[in-house]
Amino acid sequence: MKPDEYVIGADLGGTHIRVAAVSATGKLSAKVKRPSQGTPGYKNVVKNIRSAIREVALKKKSAPLAIGLASAGAIDFSKNIVISSPNFPDWKNVPLAKDAGFGFACPVILENDANSAALGEGQSGAAKGWDDFVMLTLGTGIGGGVILNRKIWRGTSTPAGEIGHITVNPGGRLCACGNRGCLETTASASGLTASAQALALSGDCKWLSDQKKRRGIGRIDAKLVARGALLKDPACLKLLKDAGRDIGAAMATVALALGVSRFVIGGGVAPAFKFMKPSARKAALAMAYTLTGPKLKIVSAGLGDDAGIIGAALLARERLG
Repeated sequence: MKPDEYVIGADLGGTHIRVAAVSATGKLSAKVKRPSQGTPGYKNVVKNIRSAIREVALKKKSAPLAIGLASAGAIDFSKNIVISSPNFPDWKNVPLAKDAGFGFACPVILENDANSAALGEGQSGAAKGWDDFVMLTLGTGIGGGVILNRKIWRGTSTPAGEIGHITVNPGGRLCACGNRGCLETTASASGLTASAQALALSGDCKWLSDQKKRRGIGRIDAKLVARGALLKDPACLKLLKDAGRDIGAAMATVALALGVSRFVIGGGVAPAFKFMKPSARKAALAMAYTLTGPKLKIVSAGLGDDAGIIGAALLARERLG
């Protein structure tokens, strides 16, 4: 790539799409952020992606060489399709790369958003220099990116890394995937919001109940739980402690299956992870006999919202050769 050339990295989450131009040296510019689905429906999401990509290209006053698109859900990397996505329940085998890239005369590469974030963190973030690690993205849902020998492990017959759908509470709350008790139902933003709203309605947390009276039940969410924890509200602290325990249980499962001992935590809920980390670490060590204190590394992501963009752009650059 020449100094004035660029690829586009786009990160599609359940709430927002973030897009930026990425240079040959990895510098981000012309950032765009907008709601991923202001109006529900696949066509509207695609429209929003195209619009955001077009805005970046207009800011750069030139066309991208390639587009890397990171999306939540199970991805068939070879076919460039989204098999399914709990964040977008109506999506079944949708050709997202083809549709989002329509009108742009360049290759479009589709990857799972957590895989892209993990790749970005491994390249220039908290996991730089690590050969093997797993990233958990705590957002609207929970994604997992598996890096083995510095490469994304995508699985074989089925997509790998769906850590948010490891069962941690058998028979628990119904998940968008159809299972009950997935990690996502307790430790994601949507899971924490559901738990917080239940506490507010029951009156078991006076602080959340008071907030409900002031704001309405629809304004009780994961961010408010984190705020309550900062204020040392016991119920909010316990909610995050329990979520951390469930994250640790999932980490133990992953550690036993893959032999990894290094984890990176990112996503919109990550700022609240400091309240979850002690119970996550304790649970992981208790449930995975292969892990020891010195071996187990749990660190916060270093690239913030840019991780998925950087990872998607790296894949786009790889396609160029």
